[in-house]
Amino acid sequence: MARQYVQRLTTLSQLTQWSATKPLLTPSIAYLRPTVNAQRLLTFSAHSQQQQQHQHQQSPSSLQGSTLFDNATGTAAPNGAPSFDRFFNDVTQLKQAPPSAAPSVDNSNAAAGALDDKQGDHKEAATDCFQFVAHAAWHPKNRNARQRQSEDKLPYWKRGKVGNVDAGEDAFFHTYTPYGMALGVADGVGGWAEAGVDPAIFSWTLMNNAAGVAKKAEQTPPIHALQILDTAFHQLRRGGKVAAGSSTACILNLCKTTGEMTSVNLGDSAFVLIRDEKIVYESPSQQHYFNCPYQLTVVPDTYPDRDNFVTDMPKDADQKTFFLKDNDIILLATDGYFDNVYPNETLKLVNATMKNIVSPQDEVADEEVATAVRSLAKSLTDAARRYSLDPKRLSPWARDARAHGSNYRGGKIDDITCIVTLVRGLRRPAATD
Repeated sequence: MARQYVQRLTTLSQLTQWSATKPLLTPSIAYLRPTVNAQRLLTFSAHSQQQQQHQHQQSPSSLQGSTLFDNATGTAAPNGAPSFDRFFNDVTQLKQAPPSAAPSVDNSNAAAGALDDKQGDHKEAATDCFQFVAHAAWHPKNRNARQRQSEDKLPYWKRGKVGNVDAGEDAFFHTYTPYGMALGVADGVGGWAEAGVDPAIFSWTLMNNAAGVAKKAEQTPPIHALQILDTAFHQLRRGGKVAAGSSTACILNLCKTTGEMTSVNLGDSAFVLIRDEKIVYESPSQQHYFNCPYQLTVVPDTYPDRDNFVTDMPKDADQKTFFLKDNDIILLATDGYFDNVYPNETLKLVNATMKNIVSPQDEVADEEVATAVRSLAKSLTDAARRYSLDPKRLSPWARDARAHGSNYRGGKIDDITCIVTLVRGLRRPAATD
């Protein structure tokens, strides 16, 4: 009798703590199947409502027109991910319903495809005030002659993922979403290579997940970049594909109807916002100590000294919200760029390349805009690569190293990834009587 009573109490306790992300009455492994925190979901829901009220006050008047995108720049393959609001509703309903009524949640990644008709109608109903033209460029640090000859022997995670490129330990995505564009970069922590783990597996998986979350999200207003990163990291840990690894991450989510941009930055990747030929914002670097940035981490339970690893979470990231304007330029890059190029050098390159685009004498064709953005991304990446190989240069990295007691001089050889985005306000014809 006592044994049955204890079993009933145990079953009841597990039912009340059950979430939609794990099976009923099944113990979970923290790093593979983390539970959804109801308090965090409530916080996100409240933030979403406040964001919606704020946008209602700040949104421009209703305009008509269509958006012109450079679709050739999209590189990320989407993965499906339920929204946090949907998670919270499911958890609430399932806790109140009997176990037999609990529906299953499909956690599998969705294949790339077009939005259905209902989604298309919903997108057309919204008024588009901005368009975004983006392009990425990269330089992996390991590019000697022998590696060039063996490019066809790259591991599958570098051959078949976003953009089909080898960016070293860096990873990135930029994809068009139902409400605008999302883009992000991640830098895999190279120290894992000493343990036989390829750091690129973690960074590419995280960015692929983030691209899928952003592309499938249909909330109004668009979800915050923090939610994209948090869900992507949750999927990574739950999926079991990544046994170990770490990565920094920086994600931006841009709305084409309001011009709002939300950002989340964890670690030493960063972004720069340029307006009217001036840098108006540069995201700060997050470091526990010199050369130890904040990072998302997966460590096996059996790994030696696992408690000594840096294990930051998405909520620890720096979060910001901006409202973009016509001709704003956004540079998103990994630390391989910012460790070698000073802000004034970045600004000089950007202004020289984009002068005829942001301040044109005549109307600029879409093809010219796309070409200029592509050229700028390549010029910035090439400059960072060139500076990194200069042994006599007092680079930003060398300056910081000297501030911490080192005599280092020269550039920092590292993977370099840059994504340049140009914001274009849609020009409307004046209303006639």
